[in-house]
Amino acid sequence: MTTKTKVTRSRPAGSTRPRPNSRNRPGDRKGRGLLVAVVVAMVAALVLAVAITVAGGGGDGDDAATSDFDTSSVAVAPGTRPLPLLPEAGADPAVGQAAPPVDGIDRAGEQLTLPASGRPTILVFVAHWCPHCQAEVPRLQQWLDEGALPEGVDVAAVATGFDPDRPNYPSSAWLDREGWTPPTVADADGTAAAAYGLTSFPFWVSVAADGTVVERGTGELTLQEVTDMAVEARDAAPT
Repeated sequence: MTTKTKVTRSRPAGSTRPRPNSRNRPGDRKGRGLLVAVVVAMVAALVLAVAITVAGGGGDGDDAATSDFDTSSVAVAPGTRPLPLLPEAGADPAVGQAAPPVDGIDRAGEQLTLPASGRPTILVFVAHWCPHCQAEVPRLQQWLDEGALPEGVDVAAVATGFDPDRPNYPSSAWLDREGWTPPTVADADGTAAAAYGLTSFPFWVSVAADGTVVERGTGELTLQEVTDMAVEARDAAPT
């Protein structure tokens, strides 16, 4: 709030010239009336703009559903065994273990469990600030739009690593801009990332129909590598 200071100008000593009395001048009355009308109109316009911004969530897709998504975290059933961290080299000890089911909020504000029971699934963990994720997401979406996903396999995502001070936040708005269609849950506190042994982004996990891990990987994959991962998940023998 700005404080206005009243400035009083006094006449020189001995001056007999009276000060103009604005209250008695018709022209000044009209001018002041116009000024009041302009100020009232400006205040009304400001109030309307604020109301529209609040109702519309800022106009950048940051609506209530987006806000809920980016502050929500998945839940993992008590007693669920977390997967070990993905090693830098050598055999992956998580292969053959049960993939932790995670319950979370999707971008529409609905409850979602991943991976879906009985469905071979490719899970990809993405972070809105990760440049490799920013490159992979539109490439993978185009691959899906072209119908290249092997039949009988699902692709789903976990958005995690939320940071309001880093690029492309909120993540839900980023995924919306990319036209991202796979079901996606929010993992604001990293619960799902820890449960799956995430080491870097993007992080990939292929899960067989029986719910066991077939393969994990990190970084940008070629579309052929994603296809191979999907086929291996679909054709994996029950353990």
